[in-house]
Amino acid sequence: MKDRLIKLIHQANPWLNNKAISCVQEDYIQRIQAEKLLSPEWDSLWLILVGPRQAGKTTLAKYLAQQLINQKRFTTLLYLNCDLFEIREWLNSPLFISDAMEQFNLSKPIILLDEVQRLENPGLLLKACADLKLDIKMIATGSSQLEIKSKVQEFLTGRQIEALILPMSYQEIEKLSYAELIYGCYPAIIKSTEKITILRQIYQDYITKDIIEILKVGKPDAMQRLVTLIAHSSGQIVNFNQLANDCLIAVTTIQNYLSILEKTYTISHITPFVGNKRKEITKNPIYYFLDNGFRNIALNNLSTDLEARQDLGLLIQSAVFQEIFKFKIQHFYEFSIHFWRTQSGAEVDFVLYKNAQSITPIEVKYRNINAPTLSRSFRSFIDAYEPKYGYIVTKDYNKKISVNNCEISFISFANLPILLKKLGAQQAT
Repeated sequence: MKDRLIKLIHQANPWLNNKAISCVQEDYIQRIQAEKLLSPEWDSLWLILVGPRQAGKTTLAKYLAQQLINQKRFTTLLYLNCDLFEIREWLNSPLFISDAMEQFNLSKPIILLDEVQRLENPGLLLKACADLKLDIKMIATGSSQLEIKSKVQEFLTGRQIEALILPMSYQEIEKLSYAELIYGCYPAIIKSTEKITILRQIYQDYITKDIIEILKVGKPDAMQRLVTLIAHSSGQIVNFNQLANDCLIAVTTIQNYLSILEKTYTISHITPFVGNKRKEITKNPIYYFLDNGFRNIALNNLSTDLEARQDLGLLIQSAVFQEIFKFKIQHFYEFSIHFWRTQSGAEVDFVLYKNAQSITPIEVKYRNINAPTLSRSFRSFIDAYEPKYGYIVTKDYNKKISVNNCEISFISFANLPILLKKLGAQQAT
């Protein structure tokens, strides 16, 4: 091994020389997925953490490693940052493991490959490492589902556990405030007083590194225009032809760019709920941002005066979607998220579908409410599908009523974590 490479590795792994040094950051915030990912039954499997840049993948990976070391299931961590050329050059062959174990006197280590998609052939490398059947634990992180899927997943079928790590959920933030609606929930933003500066940097890194440098999007200006248009139309059924006209590119290119935005964890789409009732809208999806900070910076609107924002309703609706989506991912639940529309104009913002016996409508009504009144649309859905539970997210009104044997909870936005706990209890039954 070259001297410079050895020096780089020692700098990134101070615990190799001093076991009293922890792998965990001092300001680590506990993530919900950690407990599940530490399950002993997964010790023999490679762990792949995917998600957007700076969502906390590396921090979580180091925390998991430290817990495994504390429990004496493994002995130490070898952290390798694949963004560095010297590291990438060294990782061309699985022989790097024997080099490392000899050079650093490792036995039963955890090897963390950070931003693994930066390697030329990470899937082949990880497969070759797995084929060696050494007593090691491999953790890899990646920021692009496009590259992880093509470069890693197909080579590790049946050998890996994959977890999506998103910006922090409201359930994970100790002191929740309305700042999260404006600046989003990336860990660095949550912890900092310079929220706007950090948000702009994360967003710019995403555009320049993921979109332009790594994925080599051919028309970055059109992509940025598309991001802005999706930010404006969050919560609305998308019109692909209109987007193509506005961006001056083909419909097929629009659909490809939307796919890229999804697979780099910027947006997510939901499809119409179709329950075999007549006159339901069944085609185009709705897109939501996975973080409101990204949505707001794309709109160039970081105003903290919520009541003065013309998009307040969509801002709250987007936040509700994000929290439901994170809740599903973080707890490994199987339900799908949809919206409901009919040709006559009836609509419900979200429908959670697990099976025919577990259908849950959720409506967002962020306004002053003095009585538990249901919209015609919500009542129509209850009459049509007879759900056991339904939820209305309000500005500050909390109440529980029963309609046609459906327990309906009016829950204020500030109490959104309570709604999620209720959903969790329902998923367990």
